[in-house]
Amino acid sequence: MPAVTIQNVSKAFGDNIVLQNFSEVFHEGEFVTLLGPSGCGKTTMLRMIAGFERPTTGEIYIGDTLVSGDKSFVPPEKRNMGMVFQSYAVWPHMDVFHNVAYPLTIKRVSKAEVERRVARVLDIVHLGQYAQRYPNQLSGGQQQRVALARALVAEPMLLLLDEPLSNLDAKLRESMRFEIKEIQQSLGIAVVYVTHDQTEAMAMSDRIFLINRGVVQQSGSPEEIYNQPSNQFVADFLGKVEFLKGTAEPGRIHLLEVDQYLPYAGDRRGPVEVAVRPQNISLLPAGGEGLHGTVDRKYYLGDTTDWRIRLGQLSLRVITDGRAYGSYAPGDAVTLRMEDFHVFEDDGSLLEHLKIRT
Repeated sequence: MPAVTIQNVSKAFGDNIVLQNFSEVFHEGEFVTLLGPSGCGKTTMLRMIAGFERPTTGEIYIGDTLVSGDKSFVPPEKRNMGMVFQSYAVWPHMDVFHNVAYPLTIKRVSKAEVERRVARVLDIVHLGQYAQRYPNQLSGGQQQRVALARALVAEPMLLLLDEPLSNLDAKLRESMRFEIKEIQQSLGIAVVYVTHDQTEAMAMSDRIFLINRGVVQQSGSPEEIYNQPSNQFVADFLGKVEFLKGTAEPGRIHLLEVDQYLPYAGDRRGPVEVAVRPQNISLLPAGGEGLHGTVDRKYYLGDTTDWRIRLGQLSLRVITDGRAYGSYAPGDAVTLRMEDFHVFEDDGSLLEHLKIRT
């Protein structure tokens, strides 16, 4: 059964169109992420699902219920959903128990049922022992879990999360990604999650919708979008990537900024742009087939080494295992072999995904 159905939804504020012709079905138990840069329309879509904004055109269903349309609108409090915002929005004068119990209290749920459901949800978010504490006695991550518990206590069919981890430090943000995903899987609840952080999207999502300037550029699993980007924007936004301008010729691509050649098995001829992820470039001793350059700089990051290799006027980024840090020094001649790359049209659309077996 679908949790959310969106049919031809667009949203404009005056002459400014912020979202265009969004149509999709989000399923029960699915973790969907709306990903994109600031101002792309992702939060507007979430707010329309929540009922805080009305679509300019189109319809939105939650389950089988039409909640937004030309002649129908269900207010947020009647949409059977929970929502967690970027700010924790926990009440400082209430302890954890009463913060979480609030949605049930205003519905006049019996005291015994409130106690049962609050205890259950606090156990789910690992805050059972903190029920009597106040927000100023909790860490940022614990306060965010209070907000999550409050959204879950009414047992909604849909959970909406709007950049909920952006106020946390990097280490806590990483651990909370996995906690939220585990909670979602244990409850089997549908989640629509908004973020501009591609690492969050990759780690948590069943499907990602990558949006730019109000238009969905690509949707699919993290693996699909990362490995098969539909255009240059997608390739650039999701993960690290290097772009090289070239001309496709029979059996090779002439890389113009480097004035060297890349083996090419495709049929395209003429101007292209090659996209390669830094971790898909092998760094080898000088000599043999490949691109020839010199080590410019290197950065030791523990598990990886981040290199800058000078190829003519171009500095190309290469990422290798951290243990390779001592293999080369600045000024050393090296050979680069691109083992997995994409070829794009001048307009940014994908032509081919090529792998060179070595």
